[in-house]
Amino acid sequence: MNIHYQFESVGPLLRYVVLVFLIIAALVALAVIVGLAALPGQIARQRKHPQKDAINICGWLGLPTGILWVLAMVWAYWRPLENISDSQVLSAELEGLFEKLNQMENAIVTIESQRNGAKS
Repeated sequence: MNIHYQFESVGPLLRYVVLVFLIIAALVALAVIVGLAALPGQIARQRKHPQKDAINICGWLGLPTGILWVLAMVWAYWRPLENISDSQVLSAELEGLFEKLNQMENAIVTIESQRNGAKS
């Protein structure tokens, strides 16, 4: 019993076409992997991070596991304190936030006392 297909003569050519597509797909996948591995280092270099070399290494070594790569991405975006003036600015911002928090707490206490007074 011989089964004949309409495009039987194209079969050998299709094998080569599929092989070319598989090679292209493998090269694209490799390019994506290399691009992802280099991404944390590139971001750190663009942001002029002081530990850009360590972030780059962490990105390359972390790609197989994924955990270190995510850590490298977070580390690349993390803004380190550059000098004492930055810490003074941050402490002033923190004091402002504490003041706002105290104001909110006082407002909540006032609202709750008004609500409790209205229930009585």
